[in-house]
Amino acid sequence: MSGTNHLAQADQAVREGRMDVAVKLYLEAADAGAPEARRKAGELMFAGGDETAEAVLRRALAEGDAEAVDALSELLEVTGRAEAAVDLLIDRHRLGETRWALPIANLLADALDEPEAAERWYVSAIESGDPDAPNDFAAFLQDFDRAAEAEALLRPAAEAGDEFAMANLGRLLLNGDAVDDGIAWLTRAVEAGQEDALVDLGDAELDAGRTEAAREHIRRALDADLAGSRLLYAHLLDREGAATSEVEAAYRVAVEAGDVEVDGGDAEVLG
Repeated sequence: MSGTNHLAQADQAVREGRMDVAVKLYLEAADAGAPEARRKAGELMFAGGDETAEAVLRRALAEGDAEAVDALSELLEVTGRAEAAVDLLIDRHRLGETRWALPIANLLADALDEPEAAERWYVSAIESGDPDAPNDFAAFLQDFDRAAEAEALLRPAAEAGDEFAMANLGRLLLNGDAVDDGIAWLTRAVEAGQEDALVDLGDAELDAGRTEAAREHIRRALDADLAGSRLLYAHLLDREGAATSEVEAAYRVAVEAGDVEVDGGDAEVLG
């Protein structure tokens, strides 16, 4: 049977949830000449916790499948070898694969706590035109109280239509007490399809006394089952003067959903 046939059968096995069969077929397809099959086998093995996944992914990479880098670097990171993951990605970057600049920066910032090196790679990612770099670099800058620099990154991206930048700029402005501008950018993010901004938008509107708008956005957040939406709904009921039993029930739902830990003011509501 040809590698193409093995590959098709393996893909079908994945759709049917027969992962062990799929791995076997992918490996057979790879041996029969299907170039991407070994990487697919390695990805499934990694997802299933197979300790031999690393060897399979390394072989796929050695055979010329550059797409194996993604899974292999993730495997190295989750097995506590973030430095090895960075080394792997830097090697690929030296080969001209500039898309790895941002993952390198994020690993250096989050896993290895090397902010100076991380910043250099964030700049490299921006210079190479990675569309996700302004958002990630802005988040990094905010961790070091460099809000003005973060805003300078986010605003052009937001004005160019990046919905993630719109949401992140809105959150940044709210943290800086620019409430009206923050709400405006969060609204634009939601209108552009960034539903994850609904909770922050509803919360900001509620704090600003814009109850009608807050109610609409909180309802939409609930419908989308967003984290934090149940707690925000309980706050809305409390703000609107709903019956104590109704407010308490809403807080209990929020706690059961993991939206909030019971402490402080929320503990008082629950009694």
